[in-house]
Amino acid sequence: MSYRLAITGASGFVGQRLVREAAARGVDVVGVVRSELGARFVTAAGGRSAIVPDLEAAPLARAVLGAAAVVHLAQIGSERAGATYEAVNVTGTCRVVLAAAAVEVPRVVFLSGLGVAHYGMVARCTSRYFLSKLASEVELYRSGRETVVLRPSYITGPGDGFVRGLLRGMAAGEVEMPGDGSYRMQPVAVQDAVDAILAAVESPAAAPDFPRPRHRVLDLVGPETIAYRDLIERVGRIARAQGKAGEYRVREVPIAEADRRAAQGGFNGHLPDDLDCLLCDEVSDPRPLESLLGRPLTPLDDALAAAVRD
Repeated sequence: MSYRLAITGASGFVGQRLVREAAARGVDVVGVVRSELGARFVTAAGGRSAIVPDLEAAPLARAVLGAAAVVHLAQIGSERAGATYEAVNVTGTCRVVLAAAAVEVPRVVFLSGLGVAHYGMVARCTSRYFLSKLASEVELYRSGRETVVLRPSYITGPGDGFVRGLLRGMAAGEVEMPGDGSYRMQPVAVQDAVDAILAAVESPAAAPDFPRPRHRVLDLVGPETIAYRDLIERVGRIARAQGKAGEYRVREVPIAEADRRAAQGGFNGHLPDDLDCLLCDEVSDPRPLESLLGRPLTPLDDALAAAVRD
């Protein structure tokens, strides 16, 4: 299918794969990035790059001109090195909205967060991170653009930093687990995430079962719900089968201690909001996502095996 697609955050984990997949389908891809290094990633993946470091209005509008949609991925999951949720997530989304409106791009596809729906209802979903995602969604809903919001669980696949962290712990002989690991996750394969984004971009403006889809929200979740302790075991089993893990132990860390360490600089790389996302116990029905894709989702073992191989 031939059309133009603009992608912010195009050099990231999902962004690079999205550029590659879209370009392979014949899409004219413009990857909006912050630096020359990001631009090289986009070029290597088959797209054209536009360097717009802070999503400034005029160059961003030029970058998205003529696009059928903007996929907005340029968000942060934790505040580091002076970057704030308000500046990056919320203000950045406002700038994407203004640029899309200025050059009449009709649709924006946005990756939010699975816990947004329970902000103010669940303690671990009531954080500044989830608030920034909620505020970004509201800006999009108010924008006048058609909006498709995908709320992902944990996205896994080659290059996944989360699995790499588990493998480092296994290599060191110990994996620390906050609490008893009973909180659930619903990992989704990165290829499924990419295919879902493109399906959201390409979906018709109206459908018989949803005649006014100016705004649509889908949970981007995998086919299997799994407790965190079982996820660690699953990754370990796959890693041993690939010769990438030996013997290790899983040590329970009291959640209060994990929270304290996260607040003091990081619990195994997790800052407080990262830890909230791990512990929030958010799961959902994968069937709407399967309906969007028109196929079954990638089995969890296959998605994890690809991440471990990388």
